[in-house]
Parts: sequence; structure tokens; C-alpha cells
Amino acid sequence: MSHQNKTVTEQVQEVAQNTWDATKNTAANATESVQNMFSAGQEKAADTADKAGRAVKPESEKTVGDKAKDTWDATKNSAQNASDKASEKMDEAGRAVKPESEKTLGDKAQDTWDATKDAAANVTESVQNMFSAGQEKAEETADKAGRAVKPESEKTIGDKAKDTWDATKNSAQNASDKASEQMDKAGRAVKPESQKTMGDKAKDTWDATKNSAQNASDAVQSKVQETQKAAQSKTS
Repeated sequence: MSHQNKTVTEQVQEVAQNTWDATKNTAANATESVQNMFSAGQEKAADTADKAGRAVKPESEKTVGDKAKDTWDATKNSAQNASDKASEKMDEAGRAVKPESEKTLGDKAQDTWDATKDAAANVTESVQNMFSAGQEKAEETADKAGRAVKPESEKTIGDKAKDTWDATKNSAQNASDKASEQMDKAGRAVKPESQKTMGDKAKDTWDATKNSAQNASDAVQSKVQETQKAAQSKTS
């Protein structure tokens, strides 16, 4: 039956039916979409619960399936991190070559965030390095102190090797310090008095004091040796 031959009532009924069909389809699509979202949410919740359960389960109690899931989670995380890092680097590279005048507020905010992260990472690394160095120094000092009070008969080959290394380091450091001191003294000896700093003059005074003390000590030592020789001559 053509549209012209339909009665007004039939035309109204057809429009109503088409509207109802369209409404049902829209509702069905919406329902399916909500169901899919709900299912995805359920799966995500179940996955999260499973992951949490495996996280607190002792390794000895894990099944082959648990270990396979752990490996899969680690693989996914690694891949996601690599993807995120690559995207971040590409974005950073794009912003690096973009003229400042063309940057959006988002670009500038991201630049600020990158700089903040870099600065924080540098500070963190510096603190970690200082902490590690401090720990090593403390452990080395404690070990050295322990060996210093240990009787020679109780020392292991490792202790003796460390003692030798400490002595070698100390000797090398002393030689280095002595060479630096001699170079500094030679430099000050040829420097005109008018160009000497307060530090130079303080060092000159200290050198003179040390030399005077050394000369006095040498004189006393010499006198003691002379007295000993004289006493030996009288008794022989």
C-alpha cells in the first residue's frame, strides 16, 4: 500500500511505530553500553582484587597460575611505562623546538612541571649519593676502628690486607699533601710581599713558627747526642 493510499490513522500509526522502534533501539544501545561498562568495571575490580591477593601471598604459596599472572602484570607495567616514557619524551621534544610565542598555557605548565621534576630528581639523587657516601664512610671508619683494637694474632688475612691498604692510602695522601705544601710554599716564596693575601701571610708565619720549633728541637737533640757521646768517652 502506497503512502498516498494510507488513511491518516494508518500514517499516524506508522510514525508512532517508527518512533517506538527508534526509542527501543536507542534504549537497547544505552543498556548495552551500560552493561559493557559495568562488566568492564567488574573485570577491573576482580583483576585488582586478584592482584592485591597475590601481592600479599608468600612466594612459597603461589601457584603456577599466580606466578604467570605476576609475570604478565610486570610485563604490562613495563610496556605501559615504556609507552608513557616514549610519549612523554616525544611531547617534551615537540615543546623544546616550539617557539615560546606559540606555546599554550598547557605547554608552559608542562615545561614548568618538567623543570620541577628534573630539579627534584637531581636533589634526590644528590641526597642519595651523599647518604650512600656517608654510609660507606661510616662503615669504613667502624671497620678501621675495629681492626685498630684487634690483637695482631686475631687478625684475618682480610684484616691485614685492609691494614696494608690503609697504610698505602695514608702514605700516598701524606705524600700528596707534602707535595702540595711544598708547591704552595715555593709559590709564596717568589710572590712579592705587596701581592700576598692575608692567607699567604698567615701561612708564612706558620712556616716560620714550625721552622723555629724544628730548629729548637734539632738543637736539643744535638745537645743530647753530644752529652751522650761525652759520657761514653769518659766511661771507655
